[in-house]
Amino acid sequence: MDASEIPDEIPDDIAAVIAECWPEGVVGEFDTDESYFHDIRPALERDLKRIPGAALMWQTEMEDDGGGWQSYHVFFVAPQEDEFEFDTETENVAEPEEPGAEQIAVTSAGKGWYGCVVAVSYAASFAAMNLGELAEFDDGSAQLPDIVSYAYSEENGEPVDIDAEYLDILGEDAFRKLDDLRASIAKVLAKHEVGVLDQAILDLPAPDLSPDSAVLADGPLLVRDAFFFRGV
Repeated sequence: MDASEIPDEIPDDIAAVIAECWPEGVVGEFDTDESYFHDIRPALERDLKRIPGAALMWQTEMEDDGGGWQSYHVFFVAPQEDEFEFDTETENVAEPEEPGAEQIAVTSAGKGWYGCVVAVSYAASFAAMNLGELAEFDDGSAQLPDIVSYAYSEENGEPVDIDAEYLDILGEDAFRKLDDLRASIAKVLAKHEVGVLDQAILDLPAPDLSPDSAVLADGPLLVRDAFFFRGV
C-alpha cells in the first residue's frame, strides 16, 4: 500500500509511516524484540523519573506474563500529591471450602493514583497519552492503566470524553496539574525523538487497513490501530 492510498485526512508524514509499517495494508503481530524502543528505553525511563513532582509508578513488564501480546509499552506517571491518591476496593469471588457450597463475594480494599498513561509504540516512534489511574489491592490484584479505552456513555453510546471525566473528578486546579504533567512528558518524549499523536489524529479512520486474525479489533480500524493494538 502506497502512502497515496491512505485517506487524505491523515497527515502525509503519518500516512507515510503507516504505509512503511504495513505495506500490504494488514495490521498484525510483529517481532517487538527488533523495535527501536529497546535502544531508547533506559534513557527514556530515566528522564520520566526525573520529572519534578512526579513519579513513574508502573510500566509494562517486558517479559511475557501470559497476558497477551500488544504493540506498545505503557508508562504510568503520577503527581506525588495527596489529591491524586484515592481509596478504592475490588470484589472477587472466593471458592467455597466445602464442595457444593455457594461462592462467596470477597471485598478487598486498595489504594489508587490518578495520573498520565503514556503508550509508546514498538512499531514506530509515536506515542499516545491519556489520563488514567492505577490501583493496587490488598489481595495482590491490581487495576492497570492502559491507553486503549473502551469506555462508552450509558446515555448516548458515544465514547467517553476522558479529559472531561477527570476534570469532573479532580476539579480545575488538580486537572491543570495533570495537564502540565502531560506537557512535561511530551517534552521528554520529544527529547528521545518520539512524537505524541493528538487524539484527533488517533481517531481518524484508516479504511485501507485491516487486521489479521490474531489482532483484537472492534469495527473499522483507526489511525490508533496502526500503532497501538493487542493480539492473542
